[in-house]
Amino acid sequence: MTVYENMLLLEERVKKAAAYMKRLRAENDALKRDIKLITAHNEELQAYVDNYKEDEERIAASIETSLESLNEVGLDNLDLSVDDLETAEAFSAIGGDSVDVPDVSDIELDIDL
Repeated sequence: MTVYENMLLLEERVKKAAAYMKRLRAENDALKRDIKLITAHNEELQAYVDNYKEDEERIAASIETSLESLNEVGLDNLDLSVDDLETAEAFSAIGGDSVDVPDVSDIELDIDL
């Protein structure tokens, strides 16, 4: 090979190396953008986790306070007769008893809007 051919070969290799480096830089920039996006998303998710934990702690504290309040009231010592329970059940929708509600659809109301 002559010096000229070696120089052409070297020039071709340099061009290929430059093109390869350009492609690697573009990939590197894309990866940096991905890292920024993922980091921002990660921070957002961490904020959700922190809020969830705070809410969970508040709910647990509220339940504990409610249970303490119920203990202070002393419902365990309350003596309810069967009649009292049946009366309470009659007012409950859970009790399965139906309640007759009058139809009020034909009542005219004088309301200025």
